[in-house]
Amino acid sequence: MISALTLSHKLRLQSKFLANSLNLPQDHGKDLLARAIYCTPNYDSLTELLFKEMCGAKIFGTIQHHWLKYLLICECEDQLLIDDLHKSIEFMAKRLEGMVVINVSKVRLISILYELFGLGNESKYIIEAPSEFSLDWKPYFKTLNNNEAILYCDFKINQIAYRLIATTFYPKNFRENNFDESLVKNLEQDNEDSEIAIAESPFIDEHKSWFLNTVNFFTNFDSFCDDEVPYVFHIEGKRYAVYGFPLSPSLTEEINSNLPTLKISIRDIPEKQVFIFYFEQQRLIFECIHVESPAMSMINYCEFSNGIKETLLNHKDARKLPIILHQSYFSASIRPFCDMDYLENSI
Repeated sequence: MISALTLSHKLRLQSKFLANSLNLPQDHGKDLLARAIYCTPNYDSLTELLFKEMCGAKIFGTIQHHWLKYLLICECEDQLLIDDLHKSIEFMAKRLEGMVVINVSKVRLISILYELFGLGNESKYIIEAPSEFSLDWKPYFKTLNNNEAILYCDFKINQIAYRLIATTFYPKNFRENNFDESLVKNLEQDNEDSEIAIAESPFIDEHKSWFLNTVNFFTNFDSFCDDEVPYVFHIEGKRYAVYGFPLSPSLTEEINSNLPTLKISIRDIPEKQVFIFYFEQQRLIFECIHVESPAMSMINYCEFSNGIKETLLNHKDARKLPIILHQSYFSASIRPFCDMDYLENSI
């Protein structure tokens, strides 16, 4: 049974955890917990609010206060609270950063906050590229007027090579009818009658088709809300939409084996796993979804993984078959980040 005394003890433990995680005095931990996490003037007013909420609750064991309600995570049926926390976690981190000088990155701070609420597994889905990690972007086509219109780079996730394809995106709004005009402008060839331009032209057309199909698959334009708007990715000050896939085995053999590598823990579970990659304050999403083992040489894709196969993995550079991890099969994809992704992480 949840009691005010139990939750008061939990507040004390949270304040100690916060102080220890940020290498601060214990009193600072109490003050930050009250002000930055639960939006109260000080720790005494926080405990006073707790007892007031618990005593005045119409339903026993519930808290109405917008921020204090998160104290109930791991104490009751908490999935709705966890979903709501995903929307609020960055606000908490921002308040913390504004109240104390700490030598901790924003990503690490968010991970600490997830751990504060007992959601340690959740923090593992936020991956910050190490300082020595860098993406080496190169022009994909040789004959475009703007040779930086389409870029690519390769890197590894654990031991598997991936390719990112970045397509220049001019409009400010990530909307369905904005892409075609942007592509027409950016995919014009220089000296289109030359032998090399004629040879490359079909592949440029293929890229346009692949890009539009991929964008339409990953972006639900019919029910677009602010939380679902994808973020553009900036490269040398220019705006791009970035998508990525496991590299085909034939290309993997040709590339440099010393690619920059991200180490992540992909679990052998049936639920979709959504990782938020941070590259120098920019974000991309890596999704990994379990695929049933082949039966009679036939792979049984779910609707989502089949959609990935028919769009993203239709690129000529992409690996067509699922990747193999833990002796299991997975469909893997990389796409732009949107705010809704904090809700999509598996626990």
